[in-house]
Amino acid sequence: MAKKMPSRRERQNAVISLFTFPAFVIGFYLLMNGVIEIVGLIVILIIALFIGSWAASYVPDMRKKENKNKNPYTGLPQKNAEKKPAKTSTPQKRTSQASSSQETGKYNVRPDDVIIQLPLEELEGLEFEQLVYLYLKATGWKPIKTPETKDGGVDIVVINKNDGLKTAVQVKHYYRSKTQVTVKDIRELDSAKKNHSCIGTWFITSGTFTNAALVEADTRRMKTSDVTFVETKIIPWKEREAAKRQVAVTRK
Repeated sequence: MAKKMPSRRERQNAVISLFTFPAFVIGFYLLMNGVIEIVGLIVILIIALFIGSWAASYVPDMRKKENKNKNPYTGLPQKNAEKKPAKTSTPQKRTSQASSSQETGKYNVRPDDVIIQLPLEELEGLEFEQLVYLYLKATGWKPIKTPETKDGGVDIVVINKNDGLKTAVQVKHYYRSKTQVTVKDIRELDSAKKNHSCIGTWFITSGTFTNAALVEADTRRMKTSDVTFVETKIIPWKEREAAKRQVAVTRK
């Protein structure tokens, strides 16, 4: 049986350990030899932890297709990445999942009915993105999914029905995670909006933003929605929609 790849959080912790453990050994050695005091050891560990956390931020999310040929720890391209043989397509009957995926331009997610039924913590990143798309569509917006492999830094483009202006939407699934949206994420979305001729920007996350990210977003006039928006708007809609679809199935 194939060995399961460690989660992104586990890989990030491994990267941090590469910096903190040697720093502790060296600091402890210096402490025992009277070169430094306990305060010096603490300072060394804090510096190592800071550097390790910075390096860990580059650990890629291997669930995303664009990262499949990257080193899971450094995020650098792997020269010896194995090329998978091309799959031969066979004609088959279209399903509701296929038609939904064709509409959104993303294929490697579970069916909409499953996404709506599952708890938020069981959804993958692309599935949460699909949930946001379904919510926006159901609540009067006009969302368009961008291609998965060439999204240009934007997940969804929302078109204003009144004036036709476009808003670039980025979605991050950090539900019940310590990972937060950073200033870097805000700047990347603001720069990426031009790839889709968008005027406005909207960052939606199931987690939270750093204080610096919120300040940066306010400076760039970017709309931000965090876990509070998800729990008070998207989840209640998801539960109503799940119940509605369950009734429809029962009637059949």
